[in-house]
This record gives sequence, structure tokens and C-alpha cells, in this order.
Amino acid sequence: MRVPPILPVFVCILFASSFAFAHDVHVDYDHTVNFSKYTTFMWVDKPETADPLTADRIVDSVNAQLTAKGLQLVSSGADLYVSASMSVQQVPVYNTYYDDGWGWGWGGPGWATTYVDTYAEGKTTVNLIDAASERTVWQGTATGGVSHKPAKVAKKNSKVIADMFEKYPGLVPRTS
Repeated sequence: MRVPPILPVFVCILFASSFAFAHDVHVDYDHTVNFSKYTTFMWVDKPETADPLTADRIVDSVNAQLTAKGLQLVSSGADLYVSASMSVQQVPVYNTYYDDGWGWGWGGPGWATTYVDTYAEGKTTVNLIDAASERTVWQGTATGGVSHKPAKVAKKNSKVIADMFEKYPGLVPRTS
């Protein structure tokens, strides 16, 4: 059985496009801090986005994650301050195609054509700051492609924030 010539091209495009929209999540924290001492949190810098609904969804996702870790949201006197930001930029992708001239290995003058495509790449950062020392004790960042569809952005933000907080050290949910 012969593989249609377009199939390998389609598979390469599909494989490459899956990486363009995958998110890369990184977490770093101060390893000397005992995170079990934190019981409350409050927002000091909420994310500013072009779409206020996206900002609200980021806040809701972070609140849900911290609450699931046993922390309580308060309006003053918190142990941890929360700060988040989101930015989106257009990233160029350069695709160059080569033509060897006369074809079939005959040589001759060749041409190269480069096409520039762009995709939106977003970066979401969440910082947790010790209220007493005002030092950042935990930071999560997620970078990856952003859809133009608000429902997909909401779902992806929720997932990457959950992925960030999977790596939150030292907390076991409390039972009331």
C-alpha cells in the first residue's frame, strides 16, 4: 500500500500546530519557607487584560486553587498577598520553502520563498508574597499559544493555573 504524498505533510503540520498551542508551566518557590504557616490570602494586584471577563476568570481560578489547598480568602490581614498578570504578544513564525530550479536533481538556479505567519502567545504569572516580609515566596508562570475564542481561553487559563498549583509545596487541604 502506498502512502498518499499529502499525508506526511498533513502529519507534520498537525504535529507542529499542537506545539504552537501547548502551554509551558513553570513553578519556583523559596525552599526555606514553611508554606503550612499560611492560612489566609488576599489580592493586591489583579490581572489587567483587554477582556475583563478573562481577568475575573484568572482571579476565580487562583481563588479556587488556594481555597482547595486550605487557605481562606480575606479582605484584610492576610498571610499571603496574591498578584497576577497576563500578557499577549504576536510571535512570528518563519517558513522558508526552497525550489532547486529545474527539478528532479537537474540543478540550475533555485529560489527560496519565506512566508511569515504569526500566532498569539500569552503569558500568565501568579505571585504569592509573604505579607510580613513582602518577599515573593512562590511564582507560577505559564506560556503558550492563545486562541481567539474566549471559551477556549477560559478553559486553558483554568487548566494552566491548576497545573501551577499542583506544584504548590507543603499544603494539605484542611478538614473543617
